[in-house]
Amino acid sequence: SCTLGRLVSPGPCPRPYLVITEQPKQRGMRFRYECEGRSAGSILGESSTEASKTQPAIELRDCGGLREVEVTACLVWKDWPHRVHPHSLVGKDCTDGVCRVRLRPHVSPRHSFNNLGIQCVRKKEIEAAIERKIQLGIDPYNAGSLKNHQEVDMNVVRICFQASYRDQQGHLHRMDPILSEPVYDKKSTNTSELRICRINKESGPCTGGEELYLLCDKVQKEDISVVFSTASWEGRADFSQADVHRQIAIVFKTPPYEDLEISEPVTVNVFLQRLTDGVCSEPLPFTYLPRDHDSY
Repeated sequence: SCTLGRLVSPGPCPRPYLVITEQPKQRGMRFRYECEGRSAGSILGESSTEASKTQPAIELRDCGGLREVEVTACLVWKDWPHRVHPHSLVGKDCTDGVCRVRLRPHVSPRHSFNNLGIQCVRKKEIEAAIERKIQLGIDPYNAGSLKNHQEVDMNVVRICFQASYRDQQGHLHRMDPILSEPVYDKKSTNTSELRICRINKESGPCTGGEELYLLCDKVQKEDISVVFSTASWEGRADFSQADVHRQIAIVFKTPPYEDLEISEPVTVNVFLQRLTDGVCSEPLPFTYLPRDHDSY
């Protein structure tokens, strides 16, 4: 190349690499056992909506000179050293718990992973599942196996994407593996999506103390809070663990609003919040009413 009339030696060619362009949706996916079949839904992309569904997607960068690249996706532990996970990816292009696709970067460097599900194993099958994957060479971080496989968290995984290609001499090269955000099992109450199904009252006095009944998806009684809030204020409902009925209903008393002298109704948000990780449900509206000074 030439700069200001002077010849300079060309720099090294950029190394090919892989990026995630659409992360998987972290919550809402239920891991399924093999006996349940594959009729369930697939992993959606994080920006997916009811009107427009997306899937996890990757893109090859600086790979224009390569004729063909193989991209593999497998499941690993959420935390370092990201050992291979006993659960498997199942669906299109999947064998042995791994999804494999071949891409031609000069034609299309992008790929979306459609119809990809997570198949879970029982605790007694953990060791055999891990050893089988390692024997097949599925271990992107070379973390090896663990003597006590029971330490693995069965309710959360990461998807590890890795690309490989052969140069003109036929030598195999692997790009650095990349990790998705954690994907949590919907059926685990410790990590699942929170959702309020119904509340029996939509309004109450600003002084608080109104008894409400709330129906929800399963929660842990020792790890849940009901929060009332506006942009500048937050109050928490009053209830005990005994007021959480079979993980799907909560009986509680509303907190007093910040201003007990309001003259007009004020609408706030009410939502569930998990204490351990701070995850919140979608809010529902609740209206605080002014105090009735007329005792009759």
